[in-house]
Parts: sequence; structure tokens; C-alpha cells
Amino acid sequence: MIKEVIALGKDITEAKENARMALGADELADVKYEILHAGTKGLLGFFVKPARVKASIELPDTAPKRTARPERGEKNTPSEKKSDAPRRPKNEHKPQPQRNAAPKKRSEIIPEEQIKLTPIEKAEGEDCALDFVTTLIKNLGIDACAKLYAAEDGSRRIILSGEGASALIGHHGDTLDSLQYLANLASTTRPNASGERDRSRVTVDIEGYRAKREAALRALARRMAEKSLRNKRNVTLEPMNPYERRIIHDEVSSIEGVMTSSIGSDSSRRVVIFYDKNGTKNADAETATPVLTPENAD
Repeated sequence: MIKEVIALGKDITEAKENARMALGADELADVKYEILHAGTKGLLGFFVKPARVKASIELPDTAPKRTARPERGEKNTPSEKKSDAPRRPKNEHKPQPQRNAAPKKRSEIIPEEQIKLTPIEKAEGEDCALDFVTTLIKNLGIDACAKLYAAEDGSRRIILSGEGASALIGHHGDTLDSLQYLANLASTTRPNASGERDRSRVTVDIEGYRAKREAALRALARRMAEKSLRNKRNVTLEPMNPYERRIIHDEVSSIEGVMTSSIGSDSSRRVVIFYDKNGTKNADAETATPVLTPENAD
């Protein structure tokens, strides 16, 4: 069952948001958009015609399934009814192929909320990533502070807190990802007070946003996997960065009957959840550490 709405807005972004709200869908729902009109501006930037977007979402079919009837011409003839083969007792079941009942292996991604952190005290100049983030929020006049932690996976965490810190998150963490990329760049290209470059990965977080985003992505992965199994067809997700795609791969890897793979390139790369009627175990897709770019710095 497909539900469609048409919504208006001062621009395409606002029109899409209005359409999504009209559908009653959350931000991670599999909503398809079709731009009917991009909107036009008049004198002094005033909008003459608003943007117009059509949005659609697939809802589960609640109608009861009908029992398939045999087609005409397929009835058994008298000669087919009689057979010299011995009949199988009614209480005897047909042998089923043996399938591996062992649970599918998950990849070794530790959920963000389960990673143990240890506070680290660093003086100015001893950690270039921390210095960069601290200087940035100071120059921007943002009411926030940054603290450094060591993570059990060998990486570092810079956690921002304060009333103004949320301004650095952005839409789906876009601004936060850019800040994280620059912090990693500062750490790997600039020597610290000891003349060394710290090449361990830096993750920048703001008041638990990473854990909340990961939980939302895992819920999306389970929901889309169930949709693939229910409809027996493939499901394509929206474009995501490598870190978010690995979360999708990791969550789906424990679900029998579906597999994942990534298609596309650069910022258009996305995850496809494949319906697997044979129940083959999911491959560990994209578990390798990606090259550091503005898009995938995690």
C-alpha cells in the first residue's frame, strides 16, 4: 500500500519536511520524493511561487491474503489419482533440508554507548586535535567546553558539552562530521609539543549524539530488513557516509534471510538490503577502515 501527499514550502528542503510530516513518518523513514516545482523568487528575494514536492511511503498491507486457487486445466485426471507408489502416512512429514541453525556472526563493531572512556588530562599543545576544537569554539563564541577521553578501541574521544554545543551538530550530524574531520586533520598533520604527530583516530561527540544516532540507524536497519523479508524484495536506503553504512551492515548481519551491500560512489553511496531466499549468511561488508575524507572521518 502506497501513501502519497503533495506539500508546499518556501524551498525544496521545507517542502520535503512538510511532506514527511504530513505522511507521519520519522526522519529515517524510507520516504520517496519527487520535485514537482523548485520554487521561484521575485524582486528582493521574495518567493513568487513556492516549491512543490510529492512524497510517498510504502505501508504494510494489512489485507488478508487469499488462498491461491488451482488454475483451470490442472485438475488431476483419474489416471493421475491412481498410483502404484505406496502412499505416505498422514502423520509423516516430508523431509526438509537441514539448515545451519547457528546464529549469524556479527561484525566486531562495538556500539557507541558501550565503549568505555577514560578521561585524559592534556596541557595546551600536547594534543593538537583538542587544541583545534577548543580554539574553534572559543573563536566562534560558543558557550561550550571540550574534554578529551581515551577509548577502549584505541581511539580518542573529544566530547563537547554546554548550552551552545548543539549548534555544532547540524542536520543528521553533518556539521559534527566536518568538525571531526578537521580535528583528525589537525592531529595527523601538526606536531604536538613533543614534536610528534598523533595518528590515532579522533571521534568528536556532543552530549551523546553519536549513541542516539547509532540507535536510530540500528532501528532503521531492523525495520528495513523486516520490510525486505515481508515483501520478499530488495530495499535501498538513502545515501550515508561510511561510518553509518557500517552500522547498517553490522545490524543486518545478525538477521537471517537478508544480505547487505553498498552501491554508488562518493556522497551518493548507499546500502541495499537484499532479500535472500536461500538464507545465506550475510557477508561482512565494508569492515575495512576507510581512507580519511571529509565525508567519512569517524
